[in-house]
Amino acid sequence: MCIVRLITVFGIISLLSSCSISTFGKFQANEGVPTFIQVGKTTREEVLNTLGEPLVHRFVVGKETLIYNHERGDYFFLYGTYEGNELVLRLENQIVVETKIEKTGSGWGFLAPATSNNPGTRRSAR
Repeated sequence: MCIVRLITVFGIISLLSSCSISTFGKFQANEGVPTFIQVGKTTREEVLNTLGEPLVHRFVVGKETLIYNHERGDYFFLYGTYEGNELVLRLENQIVVETKIEKTGSGWGFLAPATSNNPGTRRSAR
C-alpha cells in the first residue's frame, strides 16, 4: 500500500512538472526577413520553392499577399509564454514589392498563454 502511494505521488509530481518548448513556422522571426528575399528581385516562385505554401494567400488592395507565421511557446506545467509573428510578403507581377514582420501576439500566464494570432484580430495581417 505504501509503494502504491509513493508511485502515485511520484506520478503526480512528474505530470505537474512537465515542460515543453515548441516552435512552429516556416521562418525564424528573430532572424528577420529571410535573406534570400530581396524587394524588387525575388519572384513568387522562389518564395514558394523555398518557404512552401503560405498559411494565408490572398489579394489585399490589388496586391497578391503571402503570409507565413512563426510561433514560439515555452511551457512549464500550467504556466507559459507565447510569441507570434507573421512574415507578410506583397507581390506585384509575381515579384516581391514589400516585406515586413508583424508581431501578432505575445503573453504569459497560467493555464493558457495569450495569443491573438488569428484572422479575427486587428493585429493580424490576415
